[in-house]
Amino acid sequence: MSKIREFMSTTLFSTAPDKYAFEAIDQMYENKIGALLVEKNGDYTGIITKTDWMVLVLKGECDPKTIKVSTIMTEIKHTIDIDQTIAEASAIIQSNGVRHIPVTENHEIVGMFSVKDLEKYYLLLHNKTNF
Repeated sequence: MSKIREFMSTTLFSTAPDKYAFEAIDQMYENKIGALLVEKNGDYTGIITKTDWMVLVLKGECDPKTIKVSTIMTEIKHTIDIDQTIAEASAIIQSNGVRHIPVTENHEIVGMFSVKDLEKYYLLLHNKTNF
């Protein structure tokens, strides 16, 4: 069974809770990523995603130039160990309605697994079976 370590992103991108949302949004677009970890005093305390800010901005609930990351970030509730399986990641994504899961090794965040990584896995699986 395929493991998270084979498909995850190992480059960690983060922002600070006191940054403005538009700064985090710009950072996501510059790096072509869909989420940033929120780092405070050397610890990852939350996550902000494109979906988080799109929903709030489109609903008219916030202005990304005046609202801080800390206001719209989500506390990290789910992580997955680097040696867990793709099936386990898929179950977390499906049952919790999340698109990004921080990946841990020895209880430390070392990467990120997203639905895009899941898509890569299924595409590889599809190509192997010659459908």
